[in-house]
Amino acid sequence: MILARVFSILTIVTLNNLVILHGEPTCYDSSKENTNLHLATKTPYRFISNYNDSVVTYPGCHPRRIWSVIRHGTRNPKRKIIDAINIKLTNIRNEIIERRNPKLCPQDIERLRSWESQINVDEEKHLTYEGNDELLQLAERVQNRFPSILPEQFDESSYKFKFTDSQRTWKSFESFASGLFGRNNLSKVLHAPPTKRDPILRFYKLCSKWAVDVDDNPDAAHEPNEWLKSDEMNNLMQEMRQKLDLPSLSKGDIVLMYTACGFETAWYKFNSSPWCSIFTENQLKILEFYFDLKHYWNDGYGFEINKMQACPALKDMVDHLDLNSNHPNSTFYFTHSGALLKILAHLGLYRDDFTLTHKDFGKNREWRVGKIDAFASNLVFVSFECSSEPYVLVMHQEQIVTLPGCPSDTDLCSLATIRKTFEGSLNECDFDDLCENAKSVAP
Repeated sequence: MILARVFSILTIVTLNNLVILHGEPTCYDSSKENTNLHLATKTPYRFISNYNDSVVTYPGCHPRRIWSVIRHGTRNPKRKIIDAINIKLTNIRNEIIERRNPKLCPQDIERLRSWESQINVDEEKHLTYEGNDELLQLAERVQNRFPSILPEQFDESSYKFKFTDSQRTWKSFESFASGLFGRNNLSKVLHAPPTKRDPILRFYKLCSKWAVDVDDNPDAAHEPNEWLKSDEMNNLMQEMRQKLDLPSLSKGDIVLMYTACGFETAWYKFNSSPWCSIFTENQLKILEFYFDLKHYWNDGYGFEINKMQACPALKDMVDHLDLNSNHPNSTFYFTHSGALLKILAHLGLYRDDFTLTHKDFGKNREWRVGKIDAFASNLVFVSFECSSEPYVLVMHQEQIVTLPGCPSDTDLCSLATIRKTFEGSLNECDFDDLCENAKSVAP
């Protein structure tokens, strides 16, 4: 329970690093390529982005409109975690160095000795330099793929931008706009004013049923909490205590080390975090699974209300892609993990044929938040005007995906098919009724 309550963010990187064989340490190898990564929702977008930005064309079809929802880029931790890293983690580092533990090789100990926290508490949750780069480069690639609907000059009739009331989404928008129009033209780019209560970008904050049944319900954390009590987690605790010669090391301490490893990996392209050398790949997989469980039940398929409350976003998408509607050709929304995961679940993407529980650690699964909800994750819908009828291309993480109900042998799906597949979501989306809200939150 400590792991779930002490820190809400657990970031983990799988680096084929330290292996103990017959008591002899193998040093962390920061030069290894093609390593497996398990950072959960703190995965930097550079690990999963698609760098092929060739123009997307289909015979007889012309792109006309684009609608996209984008998670903010790499950010700083919240204040509570910054304080813990600055104080608690520094103390743990000092203990490790003083003990000169033989199960950590000298190189890794020296890297820990040189480590110091550089996080300014006044910049909690702020977008970082890496986050800026993620959004700027994403915009450039999207524009390269669809140049006819993403002109390099801003025009209010062509573009619509909106972000939530937070620094990280605001700056993500600015970085994205800089990628489209150039940083010197940023002052000319208009955007919709952010609101505290946004039924499209942060609908889950307005859903009473989700708050009661999921977010504030201790029973909703049953599966991740069961995993915390598993043999795998208990063995992990003992392994860490022995490896570091710290018999009083707590689960909260381990969370903190993982958190530093994950955030620092996301922040720095060319320098690895010394905290990553503490863990083996299997230890990181164990912890990654905890967060896959947590988000499955809090944001994904665990509860119906998670995905059903995303229907306003789906309605907004279909409305904007309708070529007969009075909307700009390009709509970009900048939001958060909680919105993106629920929208993915509403669309039926990354759904396994089993309910994910604490007993499913060894199973192959689609629901891996490190792949589907990294920093700067993005979902893009592009409507094409074709000779017969309008068609839609769907891309997630810059890769083409097929929605349920759409043909699997072609990239494009007719807008009519999408309307039919999600007919209930489009025609019966009474958000206040669905969420059992006492007072309307409709825009």
